[in-house]
Amino acid sequence: MSKKRVRLADIAERLNLSKVSVSKALRDHPDISRETRELVKKTAAEMGYMPNLLARSLSSQRSYMLGVVVPKLTYALMATAVEAIQETAMQRGYRIVLAVSQERADWERQHIERLLAMRVDGLLVSVSQQVFQHEVYERVQQMGVPLVFFDRAIEGMGFSRVVVDDREGAYQAIAYMIRKGYRRIAHVAGPSTVLIGRERRAGYEAALREAGIPVRPEWVVEGGFDEWHGYYAFKRLLQRKELPEVIFAVTFPVALGIRAAMWESDPALVDRIQLISFSEGGLSEFYVYPHICIRQPAREIGRRAVELLIEAIESEDKLEPRQVVLKTELITPEDYLRRFAVRMATERPTAG
Repeated sequence: MSKKRVRLADIAERLNLSKVSVSKALRDHPDISRETRELVKKTAAEMGYMPNLLARSLSSQRSYMLGVVVPKLTYALMATAVEAIQETAMQRGYRIVLAVSQERADWERQHIERLLAMRVDGLLVSVSQQVFQHEVYERVQQMGVPLVFFDRAIEGMGFSRVVVDDREGAYQAIAYMIRKGYRRIAHVAGPSTVLIGRERRAGYEAALREAGIPVRPEWVVEGGFDEWHGYYAFKRLLQRKELPEVIFAVTFPVALGIRAAMWESDPALVDRIQLISFSEGGLSEFYVYPHICIRQPAREIGRRAVELLIEAIESEDKLEPRQVVLKTELITPEDYLRRFAVRMATERPTAG
């Protein structure tokens, strides 16, 4: 004999609450007190309640699913942002469906098309480094599905976005090195087709020009955002008549590739050439050669992107696109060493 499915009404009857209150409590809605939420969840578990997601979506015309498309999960910033996206979404009663484009525009398009077919309520997208296929985004607009870009965005598409001030972050890092007395500063840049690539290069060039230092085209190597781009870019810089004193890498993975090429070419270069990276890779406390980095607030990027998206989903009116620009933080070698010393003093592992 099959066991009868426990309904919201059954929980509501046992606790003398309304079905609406029970539903809100199970979704951690702020309208319901913490004590009531905990009581409802405990009772639901004891009774063996399983939510009927199909019925919920049919009655509300929502799937309570958010599609998330990222270029790579091996990037520390993306992994951290996705964690914040999932946590924030779950707190608001939504689940995420994650897809990874592997920096390929065709995969990005296919992922978005499949997520739309799954009837997700909205999309969070960080675009790939390849040339964009605008048609799929035009289709998203035509369908009226809310979309928010995060970290990497496409301009002029009419969607909200959560980004950092890439130009200012790069400018501050280069200005810091100039104040330290450096003049020969190269840039391993991202693709000019991607907004962050253009903005970080613009900040680099602005700082040089302001200091009266000419931008040397042979010291700007444009490419992708991964380790191999950094590796091969440094090999190209080695072919120049003069080596730079400083290299500004567009991302942390690019900086790792540069570092590997240095070791392979001449280990002494690791100490001779200063390295700057936009973003850090989660290894900062234990990185053997602390470098200068522009830290991005990854969790804040993810959290704010979800909040913007859910606001658009739940609004009865069509909202105008919004842009949230977050500040970066310049982390110097002195900051790394200070943090390392504090961590060693407070988190020293016990022997055993």
